[in-house]
Amino acid sequence: MTIPTLPSSLWIEPWRDSITEEKGHDPRSRYVEQFWLGVIGPTAVWLMRHIAHEFENSPDGFVLPVTATARQLGISPKAGPRGGLQRTLHRLVMFRLASEGHAGYAIRRRLPPLNHAQLRRLPEHLQRSHAVCHPLPERAVSANGA
Repeated sequence: MTIPTLPSSLWIEPWRDSITEEKGHDPRSRYVEQFWLGVIGPTAVWLMRHIAHEFENSPDGFVLPVTATARQLGISPKAGPRGGLQRTLHRLVMFRLASEGHAGYAIRRRLPPLNHAQLRRLPEHLQRSHAVCHPLPERAVSANGA
C-alpha cells in the first residue's frame, strides 16, 4: 500500500461517532495507556494524546504543523512514506482511529474498547486485567449453539 506524502500542515477535525464518544476512552486515560499502547504503539498513542489536547482548544478542528508536531513527538520530520508522522497517521487509519480525507484527517476523540482480536494479541496478564476491569459483552450464540 502506498502512503501519500504529507504537506507542511494538515487539517485535523474530530471524527464524530456518537457510540465511541459515549462508550470510548479518552486518549490520555489509563485504559489507553494500559491496553491500546500495545496495539497501536507508543508514537500513535502520543499523537492521539496531542490531538486530544488540541481538540480541547479547537473542538471543530485545527491546523496541525507537520514538522513541528513530528519534532515534538520525537519522530522524523522528513516528508515521504518513511517520515515518522506519516507512518503514525497511516497506523491510526489502519486501526480505524483516523480517516483520511481530501483536506486532512478526521481523528477519533475517544478510542473504542478493544475488540476480541485485539485483546488476544495482548500479554496474558493484560488480558486478565481487562477481563476483570472491562468485561466484554458475550458474543451472540445462534439458536443451535454454534
